Amino acid sequence: MDLRAVTGPRRARLLVSGAAAAAVATAVLLALLTAALVAGWGGGPAAAYGSAGFGTAGLAVGLLVLARASAVAPTDPAGGRALCNRCCLWALFAVLPVFIVGGVAGYMTRAAAPIWGSTVAGVLLIALVGLAARQRVVLQVRAGW
Repeated sequence: MDLRAVTGPRRARLLVSGAAAAAVATAVLLALLTAALVAGWGGGPAAAYGSAGFGTAGLAVGLLVLARASAVAPTDPAGGRALCNRCCLWALFAVLPVFIVGGVAGYMTRAAAPIWGSTVAGVLLIALVGLAARQRVVLQVRAGW
């Protein structure tokens, strides 16, 4: 399916559906984080579930912001592009602390799980950066018509 052929309301529905899936994944990861803390599985799994949960929560919020941007863009193209820029910048600034926290937690616990959790979170946030940049370009092209 060509993304340029997707209309604004349809794109918004697709993004909200993706945000709902990310919210469910966040809930599962938070349940696993709670289980790791209560059962005493150690700091490694808890840090991994927490980092991955942060990444999926960030993805859910970012997808909702992009859905709003695509809904606002037909009436206010500059506002839609500004929302895409904010989403892109937030995700860019969130990636670095995720990797730092994962590395420090991996070093402190001597486990690989926190590093894998932060890698999952970082990949999700980097994908959000790409999606926000792509949507900004699509909205900019549509505004020029």
